[in-house]
Amino acid sequence: MDATKTIMLAGAIGLGAAALLSLPNVLPRAVAEEEPMRTLFSTPRETWPPAFDPDRLMRWSYYVQPGVSVEPIKETVVRKIGYGRSTFVNVMETASGVYSTDGLASPHIQYPGIIKEPKPSPAAGLWYWSGRQWVASAPISADSFVSIIPFDDGSLLTTEDGNCVALKNSVYC
Repeated sequence: MDATKTIMLAGAIGLGAAALLSLPNVLPRAVAEEEPMRTLFSTPRETWPPAFDPDRLMRWSYYVQPGVSVEPIKETVVRKIGYGRSTFVNVMETASGVYSTDGLASPHIQYPGIIKEPKPSPAAGLWYWSGRQWVASAPISADSFVSIIPFDDGSLLTTEDGNCVALKNSVYC
């Protein structure tokens, strides 16, 4: 065996060893209940949670006063580029003014005759990411410190007054 083949073989073995050593860092962690091979061969959509869209957090209720026309005379779609993102905005012209979907969705823009109020949030005061979904935690009164420790099917709430375990729709203190 000549020196070139030996060097190429050693390089291939070294590359294979490096790939095997870095594999645990590249692949997602498999939970003990899951089958590791199923996790290894699953698609990225199955392995990682869906992307989080913060625009969906705030919901609004709109009320239109009688003097405001809601029938569009002209409608245009424009591209808005800002903060490294490109979005499309609908601009509508009515008999009473010009309105945009971007302005209607913004908490900082108010149109005359259109009353925009935030919809009430669900009863839970705190939402946290647990595993692959958002989990609601009921509001609690606490002094200085509150620790929330999530675990499978629930969470442990620790305050200065004691501990509470929240499981699905019930809380045990």
